[in-house]
Amino acid sequence: MLRQKWNRFLRALADRLPRPLYDLQRSVRRRFRAASMVSRDPRIVVWFRRAVLHRAPVLQHFEIHLTDHCNLNCKGCSHFSNLCSPAFVDLSGFETDMRAIAGLFSQVRHIYLLGGEPLLHPEISAFIRLAREIFPDTRIQLLTNGTLVTRMPEEFWLALAETGIGLQCDSYPIELPRAEIESLAARYGALFEWTRLRDQFRKTPIDPAGCHDPAASFASCQGFCNCPIVRNGQLYPCAYTAYSHVLRDHFGIEELATTDADSIALDPAPNPEDVMHFLQNPVPWCGFCDMESRTFYAWERSSKDMHEWIKEPALCADGISVLINA
Repeated sequence: MLRQKWNRFLRALADRLPRPLYDLQRSVRRRFRAASMVSRDPRIVVWFRRAVLHRAPVLQHFEIHLTDHCNLNCKGCSHFSNLCSPAFVDLSGFETDMRAIAGLFSQVRHIYLLGGEPLLHPEISAFIRLAREIFPDTRIQLLTNGTLVTRMPEEFWLALAETGIGLQCDSYPIELPRAEIESLAARYGALFEWTRLRDQFRKTPIDPAGCHDPAASFASCQGFCNCPIVRNGQLYPCAYTAYSHVLRDHFGIEELATTDADSIALDPAPNPEDVMHFLQNPVPWCGFCDMESRTFYAWERSSKDMHEWIKEPALCADGISVLINA
């Protein structure tokens, strides 16, 4: 608990830095200590836990969707939620996946319940309570864009307050009733925080040619995109791999199909050490990420043009281009 409070203090302090200083401290941290979303323990601690204590590994973080679709149409959404048709995660499937992850690790330190927009789910209170039942000691946060918070019923707020699951509200440059949202959280005693203002986003172009070095892409991805995500009984290293089928189907880019090597099945239960090895190493799909062409762009509404995500032109070093069916 003390460690969590200290980390929250440091994050709050960093968020108050001017943008140039904030970007500088993030760059320095990633240069000398990548903020891995898989494991942040020193190697000696990992070895001691495995070889001496014979305990399962500790997972730093994973994410799981409650819905894939969203009511906010953000340009270049990294989970492709604005391209998804309305669909809600089944509670029993959610329970199966959550218990599978709980059984693999001696501890999971942080979980995001998100989407899409999770507040769209009509059974969201049941998901909140079930998540806490399965992970009684984990820091769990429900991430929302904030547009539906003031419409949520009392049961939603009671579920948050009684489970200690925090509500984290995105600070997009849109009009939100911030004072009313904060007042509701305070009234019910729910944990609540705003993210740092999200007025700029990082674009990692996806190159259907798939000709980039997966190891180099994965190394560059550490600390900001390598967020393990669970979907339909599979564990993926990031949202791009978990939801690549959305881009593939929406724009007809068959080259973006994943393979069995891009995820790991949770049933039958895999070896926990094999899972950690999988999450800490590149997968074939990493070759689609053009990390050298990353750019920043201002938040705005999406036109759903494929080049919000797809590199143009899709060209390999050998000059062979890939035709894209728009």
